[in-house]
Amino acid sequence: MGCSLSATGNRVYAFHYNPFELAFHGQSADQRAHLAAKVGAMFDPHFVVGHVIERPTQMPDDSARQMGVNLVRGDGQHGLLYPGELDNYVRQQQLVDVDVVFAESEADSDMAKLVWVDDGEVPKYQNVLAYVGSAPSCRVLPPGATYFTEDQTLALKQRIESYFDEVIESIPLYGLVLTGGKSTRMGLDKAALDYHGRPQVRHCFDLLSALCDKVFVSLRSEQSGEATYRDFPQIHDTFLGYGPLGGILSAQKAHPHAAWLVLACDLPAVTPDTLEYLCAERNPFKLATAYTSANDGFPEPLCAIYEPKSIFRLMSFLALGYHCPRKVLINSDTWLIRLPDVHALDNANSPDEREALLESISKHAGTP
Repeated sequence: MGCSLSATGNRVYAFHYNPFELAFHGQSADQRAHLAAKVGAMFDPHFVVGHVIERPTQMPDDSARQMGVNLVRGDGQHGLLYPGELDNYVRQQQLVDVDVVFAESEADSDMAKLVWVDDGEVPKYQNVLAYVGSAPSCRVLPPGATYFTEDQTLALKQRIESYFDEVIESIPLYGLVLTGGKSTRMGLDKAALDYHGRPQVRHCFDLLSALCDKVFVSLRSEQSGEATYRDFPQIHDTFLGYGPLGGILSAQKAHPHAAWLVLACDLPAVTPDTLEYLCAERNPFKLATAYTSANDGFPEPLCAIYEPKSIFRLMSFLALGYHCPRKVLINSDTWLIRLPDVHALDNANSPDEREALLESISKHAGTP
C-alpha cells in the first residue's frame, strides 16, 4: 500500500495538523500509545513532537469527540495534555511550532500510518508506511507490506526519514522579490535602482531564479503596469498597508503549498552565495529559516525561507495587530543560521546609504 502526498477533499493544505505528520494505529489504545512512544524515542531530544489523541467521548449519548494534544520530546519530557475539540479549519494553529505530529486518529484518515499488529486480523488501512509488531514476522499482512519488529528501530527510523524526505521534495520552493514600498526616504523606486548594471528588481529576480521553481515580484496592484515591473510574474498585495508581511501573506495565499524564499529589493549586497547557503541550511521542519543579524543578533526576515505552515503564525500576529515579520520570527520556532558575510544584508533606504553600498559593491567586485 503506497503513501499518497496529495491533498484530499476540500482541504487547502495537504496535511491535517502539520506537513510532517504520522498516524498511529493498533487494536487498542495501549498499542497505539506504545508504538508512538517507541517512535518518539528515536528522535533527537530537541526534536519537538506534537501528540494528538482522538478518542470517543465516554458518554454514549454524546456524538462529539474529545481531543488531546501533548508535546513530547525524545528525552521523555512532556508538555500539558488538554482536552477539547480541534476545529478542522484552525487545527494547524495549535501545532505550528512542533517539528512532527503523531496522531492517534481514525482508521479512515488519509495520513501516512504506522500500524501495530499482533496475531489477530489486520484491518484494511490506506497509506501505510509500515506495520510494526513484537513477533519476528507477521503472516496476516497484505502482500508486499513492509514489516518491522519493534526492536528494529534503526530500520524503522530510516523508513520514517525516507517518507519525510518525500514530503520535503513535494514542497515547491518559490521565490518572492519584495517591492511595493513607497521609497519615501530614498526618493526613488528602490526596485529600479542600478547596483549591478541592471535594475535591482531584475537582479533579485535572477538570483532567485537560479534556486527556485518559480519566482514572482510582490507589488501593489497599481504598480503592475509600470515599465519596471510589467515583464515579471507578479503577485499583488491583498493584505494592504502591512508592508513586507502583507507581501509574504499575499504570496502564501496565492500558492499555499509552497515554501517561499523571500528577498527584499533593498538588499543589494546579497550574493548568490548568500542565497545558496540559506537554501543549503534550510530546516523544513521549522517555521522558517533565517540568518541572524550581524548587528543585533535577531532574525533577518527579508532574506529568509518561510515554510508553508508559517502562514498560520503570520496570520495570528497580524490578527493581534503586529505586522513586523521580524517579531514573528523572534517569537516562533525559527531555524537561525550564522551569516557568513556580515555585510551581505546591508540595506539601502536613503541616497547616502545607496552611495555607500555602491562603493562597497564596486570594491568587492574588483577584489580578486
